[in-house]
Formats: sequence, structure tokens, C-alpha cells
Amino acid sequence: MRKFEYIRKYFLEISMLVVVLIWSSNNSVIKIGISEIGTFTYNALRLSIASILCWLWLYKTHTYKKMPWHDLKALILLSLCGFCFTQICLTYGLSKTTAGNASLASAIMPLAVVLLNRIFKKIPLSKMMTIGIILSFSGVLSIIFSSNKEISFSNYHLIGTLIVVFGQFSNAYYTIYAKDLLNNYSSCQIVSYLMSISAVVFFILAIPEMRTIDFSSLSNSAWISVFYSGIFALWLCNIIWVYAVGQIGSTRTALYQYLLPVCSLWFAYILLDETLVTGQIIGTILILIGLIISRK
Repeated sequence: MRKFEYIRKYFLEISMLVVVLIWSSNNSVIKIGISEIGTFTYNALRLSIASILCWLWLYKTHTYKKMPWHDLKALILLSLCGFCFTQICLTYGLSKTTAGNASLASAIMPLAVVLLNRIFKKIPLSKMMTIGIILSFSGVLSIIFSSNKEISFSNYHLIGTLIVVFGQFSNAYYTIYAKDLLNNYSSCQIVSYLMSISAVVFFILAIPEMRTIDFSSLSNSAWISVFYSGIFALWLCNIIWVYAVGQIGSTRTALYQYLLPVCSLWFAYILLDETLVTGQIIGTILILIGLIISRK
């Protein structure tokens, strides 16, 4: 009985840890699919799977509410300028920069949430939240600079890095303004529209690419990649993410993104027998302390 009480008490934290674990493995899974299918087609397929699951779940839970035009317009804008633009920027930007640059750019996301909140929402930060953000960001930097990832300041790589940064600000916009819609609609309904609109956009972008793909020759690994990413990384994780925004706010939710490099690092240590260095251990400790402090 105490076990179930513990799970209920920390349900959100456990759910967000599941999100982090899935997303930390998703980049490797995506690479498998994209290598055979192509970027836009791959995204169109996995978004379609996520969309179907979202609408089925929405139907099963009976949580759909009719949306007036002003809410629907806000959701379309959130889909295009938030979720969809994030996917495009990350897909294109990551291919144009180094792993080190991409990691640095991705660390901007929680800071972007704070910045946009202060500018547009005018939400004040508590002292403990500020300290938590600083510690967690410092921990990410410690992990990146001690991991021997290439950091490049060439024009080519800087352009790719800036595109990833734009994607992180777009992701921050999606995280912040999803909360406004959560006042009237379920996280599943919001994500259903996000996925469906984004799927349509990617199918349009994928039209030239699809003409060159022989779907009958795709390997089982490619299809497993599509379904894994669509079911878990898109459908399940985004419903939890949007739900968390409604429960604990955009800033605290965004901070969980700092656990992604920690999980990737320790997965490599456990599964691939990679060596941990002092900077990586210190970075992990700083991130965990920052997350704990930010809850107070």
C-alpha cells in the first residue's frame, strides 16, 4: 500500500524521468530510420502514428471539448511556430554543426523559457529557482566540455548552431504557451492537434522525397524506429510534457531537459563501458542539485 502511495506522491517526477529516458535514447533511434527513409518522410510517418494514437486516446477518455475559433487559431500558431518549427530546426541544424555545438545549443532551451517568460509573461523567478537553473546549466557545461565533443566556431558550424538555437526558442514558445490552453483543454487534446497539424506540414515537405523511396525495401529496423519514435518519443512523451507544464509550470518542466545529457552519459558508461571523467561526475551532481533546489 505504501508503495502505491509513494508512486502517487511522486507520479509527476517518475513520469518526467520516463520522458527523459525515452528522449535520451530517441536520437540514436531516429538516426537508424532517417538513414533509410529520409528526414521529412521519417518525421511525417512518426507524426502520423502519434496523431492516430492521440485521437484514439482522446476518444477513449472522452476529454474532447469543442474549440472556439480564437483557441483553435492559437493552437494552430502553437503547432506551426512552436512544435513544427522546432522539429524542422533540429532536423536541419543538427546536420550542419558538431555534436559539441549541438549540445551547447540544446542547453539554451530552459534559459529560453526563462527569458520568454520574463519578457512576455512577466513571471518572476524565485531565488531558489534561479540558483537551481544556474547550477543545472553549469552542470551541463561541465559535462559538455569534459566529454571531448568537438566545439567549432567556423561559419558553417555556427550557422547550424544558430538554427538549433532558434529551434530551442521555438520549443520554449511551445512549452510556455501550451499552458494557456491547458486551462480549458486536456493535454491529450492539445497534443492531438499539435501532432496532426505538424504531420500535414511534414507530408507536404516530404512530397519530393517520397517519390524516390521504395517503401517495400525498407528494413525492419527502419520501421521499428518509426513506430518507437512515434509511439513513445512523440505520443507518450509530449502528453506527459504538456501535462507537466500545467502542473508545475513551464520553467520547472523545461529544467528536466538538463537530465538528457546525464542519461546519455550514464547509458554510455553502463552499456558501452565508456570512461567517466571528473568533469562529467561533477556536472551530473550539479544538475541533480539544481533540479532539487528548483522544486523549493
